[in-house]
Amino acid sequence: MSFLVPAVLLPCDPFAAKTLTPIDHSTKEKSFNEFKIKFLKILKSKDRKALEEVIDKDIHFSFGGEAGKKDFLKTFQLTEKPSASNFWELMEETIKLGFRQNNEGQMVAPYFFETFPGDYDPFTHYLVIGKNVNVREDATKESKSITQLSYQIVRAEADDLDGRRLEKESNCNWKKICTPQGKPGYVCDRFLRSPLDYRAFFEKKKNNWYLTIFIVGD
Repeated sequence: MSFLVPAVLLPCDPFAAKTLTPIDHSTKEKSFNEFKIKFLKILKSKDRKALEEVIDKDIHFSFGGEAGKKDFLKTFQLTEKPSASNFWELMEETIKLGFRQNNEGQMVAPYFFETFPGDYDPFTHYLVIGKNVNVREDATKESKSITQLSYQIVRAEADDLDGRRLEKESNCNWKKICTPQGKPGYVCDRFLRSPLDYRAFFEKKKNNWYLTIFIVGD
């Protein structure tokens, strides 16, 4: 007679805990705060014409040969069918995470991009982007929560089913992670963000703010 043995998550290697508390410098600069309000309206209405006016002519958006406003609009399919472009959602998800003003005066979103510690490999670590986010025993919202994390760095763990743990009920693609305390578990991908995911840089030129960088990867 054979018995089904429940899967056991073996401990993972602990590492130094690091919390990147949310900040948002966008309100401390009056002109940028006014620009941000206008920019959010552009995103919500998917107004391509208004968007073009705030894109820098030399915008950097690729590690390849493409550059400049014309290539940017083409790459994000904003030329022919702007309403169907994924740009609007990608940008909104990026800037809702908050801005940090860097030493050059640029406003950068998400807030943690330039402060993500260099001793954490950006290819294998995420930031938990939420408060009291559940880390579960299994890849389902019905599973027991083993701990909760708020804005902490976690490490991705090897998972044979990575990218295929989609649960329709919770709209989650469950990612296997390791907490700083060495506890393995699963977190809904909507609450994880890689430092190499999309980031946006805005720069003030001749009294006007422009989107100068919008890029993903390394």
